[in-house]
Amino acid sequence: MKKINLIIVLICSFLFVGCSFLDGFKGNVTKDGFIYITKGAKFEQVVDSLKPYLKDVNLFTEYAKNEDYPATIKSGKYKILKSDTNRDIIDRLQDGDQEEVKLRIKNEPTIYHLAASVSKQIDADSIQVLTAIRDFVKEQNDSTLNDETVKQYFIPETYFVYWGITPEKFMDKMYNQYKKVWNNERLAKAKALNMTPLQVVTLASIVQLESSDNMDEQQRVARAYMNRLAKDMRLEADPTSIYAYKMENGWDQKIQRVYKKWTWSSNAYNTYRNKGLPPAPICLPNLGAIDAVLNPANHDYIFFVADPAKPGYHVYTNDYQEHLKNAEKYKNWLKENNIK
Repeated sequence: MKKINLIIVLICSFLFVGCSFLDGFKGNVTKDGFIYITKGAKFEQVVDSLKPYLKDVNLFTEYAKNEDYPATIKSGKYKILKSDTNRDIIDRLQDGDQEEVKLRIKNEPTIYHLAASVSKQIDADSIQVLTAIRDFVKEQNDSTLNDETVKQYFIPETYFVYWGITPEKFMDKMYNQYKKVWNNERLAKAKALNMTPLQVVTLASIVQLESSDNMDEQQRVARAYMNRLAKDMRLEADPTSIYAYKMENGWDQKIQRVYKKWTWSSNAYNTYRNKGLPPAPICLPNLGAIDAVLNPANHDYIFFVADPAKPGYHVYTNDYQEHLKNAEKYKNWLKENNIK
């Protein structure tokens, strides 16, 4: 009798395993898509993410449990295909076979803006990203590095990363990109200009906000500012005055023009009041703006004002009276277009 019972148990076990095995090969997906699994996610949360794609949630759940998936959950962004079987899904999730995401670094003004932007694109909150940036500053053991000067290490670009990348790995990626950009050739050009990489990036940040992304125009603007620096003149760059104003009055403002009273500010970033470059970049400049500073145009102009006929471009001169006339034309254009 005991032998018969044992045989029955073995047969039932075989049938159960066999059914579970077959469940793994059943097509159970209705459409293509992606799911995002956060760090520390529970099995129930993963199933909730999958529900919109599954024909039979219970079938998947049973198969996943039988494959011990609840104990092997890995975070990330995962592709779901209409042709997937339950086994395909579980294999992909257990192997951590993630999809990359596009991480876009923009011309952010501060590391707070940067951390907020990055946190929306990877599985980390802004505090974690900000902490990783500040930890990086400490690790460099460089007395010149702080919340402002560290901006030199972030090159705006679209990067491909895993959604689950840690903030620390994110910083590693930014630092590696920085080292690629500052190769021997660029370092030599900076040295020839008697500038440090920080000074180059700081001037490039002004050029970035002062002109269009047209390389020729950026090179002209860069040279005009260099000419002013060489003559010990104030840069009088509108973007620095705007940065100083926002720093003191809040960042969430749309500013289309600079008012004279702003130029009186004693803020260190206001180049209407202070000579030389500001203490740090006023945004994260594109590589094109950095190269424009390293390869400036060949001219001796020191005065320039925005050209209302060509947004992003300027009218240049060395005649101060002519410059005042050009500036008046631009002010009139602002009034005519009700730009305040």
